[in-house]
Amino acid sequence: MEISTLDFTAPEASSSGAVKSVKPETSSSNIEDLLNQANTEVERAIRNFELALESGLIDENIWQLLAYLYMGTGQMENFSSLDRRYEEAFGASISAGLPQQKMHLDSDRVVFEMPQKIVCGSLPDIASVLEACASSKGAILDFSHVHGADTNGLMDLVEFFSQLPHDQTKPEMAAIDRFISSLGKAAEDTAGTQEMWSMLFEYMRFCNDMDAFDDLAIKFAVRFGISPPSW
Repeated sequence: MEISTLDFTAPEASSSGAVKSVKPETSSSNIEDLLNQANTEVERAIRNFELALESGLIDENIWQLLAYLYMGTGQMENFSSLDRRYEEAFGASISAGLPQQKMHLDSDRVVFEMPQKIVCGSLPDIASVLEACASSKGAILDFSHVHGADTNGLMDLVEFFSQLPHDQTKPEMAAIDRFISSLGKAAEDTAGTQEMWSMLFEYMRFCNDMDAFDDLAIKFAVRFGISPPSW
């Protein structure tokens, strides 16, 4: 019999009679047990990786696995903190080699693509973003195509971020770490502008990362000789 003539849509009869399909028994309690077990294993893995890093283990695979777990469990603040530590240790952003964009864009959330170059008037409509955030689907701001921003664009971006919610309805960020990392380097350069720093401060507020905000404030005060913005 040619392979092309095989029919996989129904079981064939055999000499012992019709073949009965057997379906595994499932119940809501079984599924809940499996989910609880999976969550426990993931939490244990995260803690083990965190302990490994705290012990001073310098292994890129451990860092990247922990980054995957943070992203997969939606712990983006922990991911951002890990990314900063990784860059200090290895000189590059950990997000560069991770499929962060795909992870986010596979969801059902409403995606707003940020422009390749952020200039005045180029950002998504903030009212539409806020509406999506408040909906049952939620919103994603996709920075994967962003390659730069001018001064007026950064001012717009600061205002844009200041209007975003900081609670459970806050939008997810796709591929923003590369942008923030590059912006941080540009801000600390001799040609860095206060608009760059303002965006970094606003992003730390959005992430509710007070420690990073305080570190940034010290650098700002040393750089410009003036009091940094308040939290």
